[in-house]
Amino acid sequence: MKARTTALLALALMPGLALAEVSDKTPALWHIWAVALGASAVCMAGMAWRRWLGAALAVVPALWFAGLLLEIHSTDVGPYLYAEQGWGYYLQAYLALALFLASLVLGLRLGEQRRRKAAADGARLRA
Repeated sequence: MKARTTALLALALMPGLALAEVSDKTPALWHIWAVALGASAVCMAGMAWRRWLGAALAVVPALWFAGLLLEIHSTDVGPYLYAEQGWGYYLQAYLALALFLASLVLGLRLGEQRRRKAAADGARLRA
């Protein structure tokens, strides 16, 4: 009984020694990349077809990435996540976001190129 009381007292007085894992509360790297690749493909195709469609489709992944970055940089999760996962986790999160943003720009450029080509073909047919 005395050993149990001593153990409980030690746990109550030294909460700094018991650190909870935070890696299981944040998305895994495979999940971040799956969201980035899937959203990139869908949003790039939407942006290439119609600008408004690409912008509308990009809202949900943009909010997801904003939530992810807010979570991994929060004061209660960030330092412990960095201690567990290291800088590679942060690097890959930002690279996945960069891929998503680059796909939006690429889709916009592909759509503009397609519209210019269609306008040139139409002008050639009229002439």
